[in-house]
Amino acid sequence: MINVVITSGGTSEPIDRVRKITNSSTGRLGANIANKLIQREDIGKIFYITTKKAIKPQIGVLVISGLSKKLEIIEIETTLELKKAVENVLLNNKVDYFIHAMAVSDYYVDYVSTSSKLANELKDSTNFEETLKNPINKLEKTEKISSYEDNLIVVLKQTPKIIGLIKEISPNTHLFGFKLLDSVSEEYLIEVASKLRDKNNCDYVIANDLENIRSGNHRALIIDKFGNIEIEENKDNIAINIANKIREV
Repeated sequence: MINVVITSGGTSEPIDRVRKITNSSTGRLGANIANKLIQREDIGKIFYITTKKAIKPQIGVLVISGLSKKLEIIEIETTLELKKAVENVLLNNKVDYFIHAMAVSDYYVDYVSTSSKLANELKDSTNFEETLKNPINKLEKTEKISSYEDNLIVVLKQTPKIIGLIKEISPNTHLFGFKLLDSVSEEYLIEVASKLRDKNNCDYVIANDLENIRSGNHRALIIDKFGNIEIEENKDNIAINIANKIREV
């Protein structure tokens, strides 16, 4: 039986108790892939890692058809929560395929301050860079920042690259990566997607240009580890293509 992990939706990183920086993704493609896979008799388990507001697989249909036990939904919000969930699933289960369709935040909020607070601190500083990296005068992220605070400065740091962890933890897992760019040439999209594939040992990369998604369709290039390219023009066909690639090896 084949076990599959699907990540879907978009992560969010808190600025304070109520405000967030969010990656926009409906999760529709991931849910579509799950819906197509779970009907198959050769699928043992789908670990579906997603966010609260993302579109989910058709759970009601699964309950009626008796297939709900094949699906485990794991909800996360931040990239660090995603990292923990991915590590837990890979370390404790045999995962044959990993479809990493989630839009993962590239940055998280390190701290929040104001221009006046930082300016006052920098006046007495002998090392501007170190002061900016770790100032004393920060606003508390665990509370709601007052809406009367002016000239907020939000400092971001890079999140861990989740896709790079997958083959490190589970070398035999077949990996589908995704790359989204905006308004670039097809040649450049292929170049960047291929670099992602090679760096992370992906078996396939699904490359998208946001301009082609905005138009109402969802054109994607599916690039395999040998450089072969297939083109699909909508999400349903992308989901069918990916599902057809998942089989016993």
